[in-house]
Amino acid sequence: MNSTSITNNDEIELIELIKVLWNKKIWILLSAFICTLIAGVYAFTAKEQWTSKAEVIEPKISDLGEYFNIRKEYARILGQEFDANGLRKSLFDKFNLMSESLDTRETFFEQSDVYQQISGGKEEKAKRLILSDLITKDINITKPDPKKEPDLLGRRIKFIAETPIEAQETLQQFISFAGKEAYQLEVENFLIDFNEVLSDLTYEKTKFERDLAIQKKVQLENLNNALRIAQKADIKDYAKSFSSTSDNALQALAMSEVKLPLSDSKLSDGTYLFMLGEKYLKAQIDVLNQEAVVYPPKYYQVTAQLEELGPLLSKVKEAKANTFSYQASPDYPVVKDKPKKALIIVIGFIIGVILSTLIILFGLVFQNSRKE
Repeated sequence: MNSTSITNNDEIELIELIKVLWNKKIWILLSAFICTLIAGVYAFTAKEQWTSKAEVIEPKISDLGEYFNIRKEYARILGQEFDANGLRKSLFDKFNLMSESLDTRETFFEQSDVYQQISGGKEEKAKRLILSDLITKDINITKPDPKKEPDLLGRRIKFIAETPIEAQETLQQFISFAGKEAYQLEVENFLIDFNEVLSDLTYEKTKFERDLAIQKKVQLENLNNALRIAQKADIKDYAKSFSSTSDNALQALAMSEVKLPLSDSKLSDGTYLFMLGEKYLKAQIDVLNQEAVVYPPKYYQVTAQLEELGPLLSKVKEAKANTFSYQASPDYPVVKDKPKKALIIVIGFIIGVILSTLIILFGLVFQNSRKE
């Protein structure tokens, strides 16, 4: 009996509540209209956001242009193995490094049209906040998870702007800027190695020339010293100065000693070399004075490398190459991220209905409590 009575009371209260809400329907609709109007104003005046997306991968061989031929020729001249895939990876790694660098982003956005447009007429603090948002929030670079996105090989880059064309063009400009900065870094690093190789080869060539010039000078000093002794001893012909058996050994010893520095040679005291005779010594001196220095094969190899590397160095400074390749170029967004106008208006209407209903219910509860 009591249970039935409670149920009937609940039904009566629910009916009374519905009647109250129905009687206040004008207020509910008015509240819903006002909230919907506010939501509509926000939806149509809020800053829009459009996102342009692009996917970049390692550059193809065709993207490397003349730089590919230069690196290949460089390796051939030095007798090194050329790794084309390694070069592609190195260039793309530098692109990723520069595109993710906050300094690179700051340099780009400071001179970009989008920053100039947004920050125009604002105070310095506001400009710094705008630039910070562009660098850290509006541009986004994602490295794909191989488990979730096995087909994505490179990087996905996004940029958010207030208009679709602005988003697309700014993203294109940023990727191009990062690519140029990456190539500049590649060239700088390569030129450091290039100039180091040139320096080493130049030193090696100079060392050959210096050492052989010193050797020739020592030979002439030894021969001239021996000639003076032979002239004083009146030895004209070495053949008359040696006996048949032992003289051959002395002759061989004298010839071997002539190439040593005078201070280190046994001939420095004139004991052996002068015995070759005035005629032979003069002939040797004349030949050394008239003929050029004979260099070893390695000297000519180094010289040839320097001659080939010289023109290649100027080509490096003029060459161009892309450090990335597009898997998908920056798209033109056709659906904006926000605001979602229809959704905002619906939410505004619902909030208006709920808010007015709660106010009416609280008012009803307050009136009932006062009656009691």
